[in-house]
Amino acid sequence: MTQRRSRYELFTCAWGGHVLVGTDAATVSEADNLIVRQCDGVRWCRCLRCDGWFPEPPPAHPTRPTVPTRSEIEVPLRGPLLRDRYVLRLIALDRGVHVLVLSAFAFVVFFLASNHTALQNDYNRIMQALGGPTQNSVLGHLGHYFTITPRHLDEAGFVVVGYAVLEALEMVGLWLAKRWAEYLTFLATTLLLPLEVYEITHQVSAFKVVAFVINLAIVVYLLLAKRLFGLRGGNRAEQERRRVLGGWSAIEAATAVLGAAAPGTAEGT
Repeated sequence: MTQRRSRYELFTCAWGGHVLVGTDAATVSEADNLIVRQCDGVRWCRCLRCDGWFPEPPPAHPTRPTVPTRSEIEVPLRGPLLRDRYVLRLIALDRGVHVLVLSAFAFVVFFLASNHTALQNDYNRIMQALGGPTQNSVLGHLGHYFTITPRHLDEAGFVVVGYAVLEALEMVGLWLAKRWAEYLTFLATTLLLPLEVYEITHQVSAFKVVAFVINLAIVVYLLLAKRLFGLRGGNRAEQERRRVLGGWSAIEAATAVLGAAAPGTAEGT
């Protein structure tokens, strides 16, 4: 019987390759049937991520006498836990975009502060040549930034840098699936939601609405799906969920409920 597989597992295997064990073992026993079998001179290895069975020739020069034991094998993420990793890394990529934008903005602010007088003189000459700011609303709007003193620009630049560092911490922590990063991202994003609501009510735009919806979805996901602040059983329930859905428990459950695809019906990705 062919097992139904998650698109996250298939995508991961297609991107990074299948997780096969026993390909380098000299012998295979019946005790290894859960993950590797040998039939008619062909060794069938089960991918520990997507559950597909794949034919491999017996090794001409084996590097170990037997198939590794369970304690020696690191079972990869699969099922809902693998999906969670993708969601967290998608949020991390969102934070990465924020870091790039904030870093670029901070550079502009510091550049403006360090060259304030020269840039203001150049701006004034350009506006005089164009006949005044009313002839160009964009350039006219830029004139407001020259009313800010270099000291205040430096202060604003450091605030932007600090926020970029915060976003970078969130990005790295979420990419590595750290629990502290989930809390940090939730708090930082939640604190910004009232400001985003104010910005939308003051002057609505599609970009502001989309950004608000994305951040609201992130907050709801982290709060409920990741069981922050004790919700839905809190961290204890999350750890139990990871125990049940991960490791050998997940492989045994998949074998018992769906049945691992028998050798001879392997599907490549």
